[in-house]
Amino acid sequence: MLKIESGCLRGKKVDTVKDMRTRYTAAIVRRSLANMVDFENKLCADICCGSGVVGFEMISNGAKCVTFVDTSNLSVATVKRNSENLSVDHSVVIIKNDARRFLESYNGFFDIIYSDPPYELGIVEDIIKRVHNVMNEESIFILQCSKREKPVDSILKNVRIIKERDYGDTFLLFFEKIRNL
Repeated sequence: MLKIESGCLRGKKVDTVKDMRTRYTAAIVRRSLANMVDFENKLCADICCGSGVVGFEMISNGAKCVTFVDTSNLSVATVKRNSENLSVDHSVVIIKNDARRFLESYNGFFDIIYSDPPYELGIVEDIIKRVHNVMNEESIFILQCSKREKPVDSILKNVRIIKERDYGDTFLLFFEKIRNL
């Protein structure tokens, strides 16, 4: 079990995905996000969501709606159960899809996109190359990744890093969409 770290749902429990391969965003990182980002009335996405704990932190801190995306049946079922247990299912959209396919096919924009893909499977680079498709000029993309997967400049064609935070082996990278001139 994890606990919501901030906002109106603070202290409420979130079930974890019963899969040893699932890695969870540390409480200190989730608290930092809540302190750094204004989620109030924002449309958000939690891509590669796992249990959905980061997306539920967004809702707890005022997000209007969070779209949860994961390819795992276990993750999708866990997010559904957690949204019902937290009584926030009216603020949740759950999509079972591969992150890359979702970013290529979704027809809309999010104010805030968060992604914590599995480390060192090559997915980080693929997400960075596609995330601009769901961003508008004011959107923020937040990527949690291993230090070993920090993106190189050559793949940053449509987004740019505007802020980064270091949490041991984990980086939080904040991106904005590169504006067309």
